[in-house]
Amino acid sequence: MCFSGPSGKGKSSLLKMLMGFLIPQSGKIHVDGLELNGENIEQIRSRMLWLPQNINLPVDSGSELIDLLQMNEDQKENFRMFLNQLDVLNCGEKNSFTEISGGQKQRIVMAACLSLNKPILFLDEPVSALDDSSIDLLFRTLDSLKNTTIISTSHNEKWISYCNRTIKL
Repeated sequence: MCFSGPSGKGKSSLLKMLMGFLIPQSGKIHVDGLELNGENIEQIRSRMLWLPQNINLPVDSGSELIDLLQMNEDQKENFRMFLNQLDVLNCGEKNSFTEISGGQKQRIVMAACLSLNKPILFLDEPVSALDDSSIDLLFRTLDSLKNTTIISTSHNEKWISYCNRTIKL
């Protein structure tokens, strides 16, 4: 699903609300039948992954990202598989993030996120730094996921068309 609309309409804020970082002025949010509240926020968030629009990480490479996320061996193997699917295996673990393009960094961080195997993904402008061929690689990669709900924001028409459902704000 994708929330689309002009800048400043609240797309990113809506994602933050769905994750419990912002509290709605009225109404309730339910995730898998559980009301999002202080009592079960940890349980609900343990099933979620958030990839923000601006990726500012305290790491300088994919290998440091693996350490930061405390990936187990299966997750590391999945990370390499997703790096390969997203065509960044050659720069994914070793290269400094300062030596690669923004699109490569975005795909490396996406690969790390997908490796954590969470059932709910919140993706804020997931293709903002990607060219059309990289977007196609991401589509194929996401299509391979099983039992995953993706809630996103985007201005990108190609991404919006890919999504099963779009809500315009």
